[in-house]
Formats: sequence, C-alpha cells, structure tokens
Amino acid sequence: MNIMVFLDFFYSIFKSNTNTANSTETINIVNLKMTSATNNISSSEQQAALYQKIFKKIYESRAGTNKNSWEYFSLGLTVYQWLTENDPVYTHTLVLEDVLDAVYEIFDIIISILEMLKSNSSLLAPIVYYSNSFVKRAGIKHNQLFNLLLTSTIVTLKFWSESVQIRNILLADIFEFPVKDINIMEKRFLSGIDYNLNISQDEISEFLARFDKSYHERFQKLKHFKEQQAIINQIIKNKNQNNNNNNNINNNKKQLSKSANNISTTTIIISANTQNCETY
Repeated sequence: MNIMVFLDFFYSIFKSNTNTANSTETINIVNLKMTSATNNISSSEQQAALYQKIFKKIYESRAGTNKNSWEYFSLGLTVYQWLTENDPVYTHTLVLEDVLDAVYEIFDIIISILEMLKSNSSLLAPIVYYSNSFVKRAGIKHNQLFNLLLTSTIVTLKFWSESVQIRNILLADIFEFPVKDINIMEKRFLSGIDYNLNISQDEISEFLARFDKSYHERFQKLKHFKEQQAIINQIIKNKNQNNNNNNNINNNKKQLSKSANNISTTTIIISANTQNCETY
C-alpha cells in the first residue's frame, strides 16, 4: 500500500470537522519532486533541492529495514488502536497487514529524518508517545497520521536533542510545506498536549511494553491475514479490558479515600462532642 493513503494536506489534524480523504487520492512524498538546476534557480530553491536529495537517499537506504522489529510492531499497534477507536470505517475496509505496512512507511520517514539530523532513532518512541497524548484529546483520522507524527517529530527533536538545532524551514523544504503551516501545526500540537513534554525513560519503556514481545512472535508466525487480524483484535481487546480494570481500581481507591476522609471527619466530630460533654 502506498503511504499516502494516510495523507491529507498539512494541518487538517487540527480541524474539528475533517472529512475522510479518498484512499485513492494520493500525493507522492517519498518520490519527492527534485528541482532541476538552472541558471535562474534561487539559492533557497537550490538548498531545498539539496535537502530533498539527501533525505531521499537516506530514506531509500532505510525503507523496510525495521519492518519486522518488535519496536515497529508495538508502536504500530498503538497507531492501529488509534484508528480502530477513531476511524473504524477505515480499519474495517482494509486488511490489517496493509494498514501496518502504511504505518511502518511513515515510521521509515520519521527514522530517516532523525538520521538526517544526526539524532538517535530511539526517539521514535517518544514521538509516538506524545502523539498518543494528542490523540486521546483530539482523536485522529487515517488521512491525518503523517501530519500528526511529523509535527510530533519536530517537537520531540527540539525538546530531546540538545545538540541538534532543528529549523522548521528545513522540513518545510524537504516536504514542500509552507513553513507558516508547520509553525501553526507545532503550536496547536503543543497546546493539544498541554505543553507537557516531561517524560522519563521508565515511562517510555512502559509505553513500548504495552504489547508484549510474545504477541509479536506469534504474529510473525501467522501466515493468514484473518488469523493475524484475530490475534490483533484480541490483543487490543485485552488491552482495553486492562485499562478499564485499572480505571475501576483507581475509582475504587478514590471512593475508599473519600470514605476514609468521611470516617476521619466523623471521628473528629464525635471527639469534639465527647470533650464538650466532659466539660459540661
């Protein structure tokens, strides 16, 4: 499946009423349009063409190399879960493997950006982590995924990579986006996660471990799409059930805490009354 099944243009992720794009309407970002060098070309266009050439070379060397990794699988399932909850018509229309392949292609683009900017590929996990926080509040449609993950990449690089000076205009040049639109996307993304970028390595590890490695091994052994679909649905169902159980436990704890406070208040009143009786 072509990655651009997922793409709509720029900051549609932040529009409240977004119509699902037709999956046949694609824009080819991977095969970026290279500007021909002429005597009349501007220095900015030359720079953009150079960035595009470097990025394309890195992407072509990277594409598909991490497809079978556990990290891609775990993070890919997180994205798939977004879609099952927020865009069920889309996930019911396509075969699971096609959806994951398209998600993995977006991950390949993100990894290529990180490599181009001399950043560690392990930042992919925080990128999806922050995106997950955004999706919880704003939802997501399949044609908005690339925009969301690209914006999260920009924010993550600026926060986590002290040695890298990321400029929005660089990514605007690579993907031929108006830089002002990228600036808007970044501001709205930060607002969507309440500017909360402080996360620990333990939180990242826990986020990655949401889907056990044993699921990945079982998934890799399955040859039929229906079997793969069944195991993924079961994984997500179990995950949702665990989340509901945790929520119930937290609610029960709050209720117990409230009851304890009431008992404590009652004790104080009784004690006060006793003292009054003794005084009398």
